[in-house]
Amino acid sequence: MNSSQDAGSEPAGKGGKKTSTGRTILEYVVLAVVAIAVALLIQAFLVKPYRIPSASMENTLLIGDRVLVDRVSWRFSDPSRQDIVVFHPPFAGPVLIKRIIGMPGDTISLEDGAVYVNGDKLDEPYVRRIDGRAVPSDPFDNGLPWSLQAPYKVPAGNYFVMGDNRIDSGDSREFGPVPRGQLVGNAFARYWPPDRIGGVN
Repeated sequence: MNSSQDAGSEPAGKGGKKTSTGRTILEYVVLAVVAIAVALLIQAFLVKPYRIPSASMENTLLIGDRVLVDRVSWRFSDPSRQDIVVFHPPFAGPVLIKRIIGMPGDTISLEDGAVYVNGDKLDEPYVRRIDGRAVPSDPFDNGLPWSLQAPYKVPAGNYFVMGDNRIDSGDSREFGPVPRGQLVGNAFARYWPPDRIGGVN
């Protein structure tokens, strides 16, 4: 009887191992699917990573830097002046990253290479510097009202954005103000490269 039980238990043991292995693989697959789904949800609604593709935000952000963009806080509050923002441009193309300079209703003007908002010179310590001097903020020569050849009033519900590297930035001086609905979120942290990890402002 004992030998019969032993003989009968061997196949049951092998089958149990197969079932256990199959269950483990299935659990890993489910966990992987859940992890991917959570990551996609986080990127869609909370925080999304972006890579800096150009020199327009130097020296605040360099080519190849990777930043995290907060996509949720603006559901409860409005963007602020000097926020670094990711947005869909008014033309067809990839998202861009610039800094908010003008708020809705602001009048933006340029004088001697500096930005003025509603007649007051804007303090801009983040503008790229060469040999210790800030690069000039010059108007664009495109004949458009937002080129800042003359003072420009930002329309309601729109934001005027500029790159920190004013001599190498296609921004609102070129394509105009950005509607609120085209703003994706504000960049709040740099996570790559390792020696530049930290907040951005």
